[in-house]
Amino acid sequence: HLVEEGVLTLISKLIQKWSEDDTVMVELLGTLHNITCYREDISELIANSTEYGDIPELVTNIFQTSSNVEVLESTILCIDNMLQGSMALHEHFSNKQLIDTCISQIRSDVLSSEYKYKILRGIVTTLTCNH
Repeated sequence: HLVEEGVLTLISKLIQKWSEDDTVMVELLGTLHNITCYREDISELIANSTEYGDIPELVTNIFQTSSNVEVLESTILCIDNMLQGSMALHEHFSNKQLIDTCISQIRSDVLSSEYKYKILRGIVTTLTCNH
């Protein structure tokens, strides 16, 4: 896991540094999406250690503050992967403010139905697993 841990630490630092640059954010989130895809062990690393930075918090903040469609889509893919990869991450994504943002995104015309579905699935998953 040393390579994955190094990549997670680097991604976390780069997300913090480049959070204002949408093009860079799409690439960084794409990398995070790729390394969490079908990798429960990586999602568990993210869930159980803040050693790599608080990745769920970083991704949540981007989702709540970005108005760039590609960035929003990339954050949704990352969150979707993390939710499917680790039960321990569900609590990170079940706060009221994030759910309110999700509902606003579902109601808006910014995202396609595919991404709205992923948001809705994420809400249902976090609420049913935590209550």
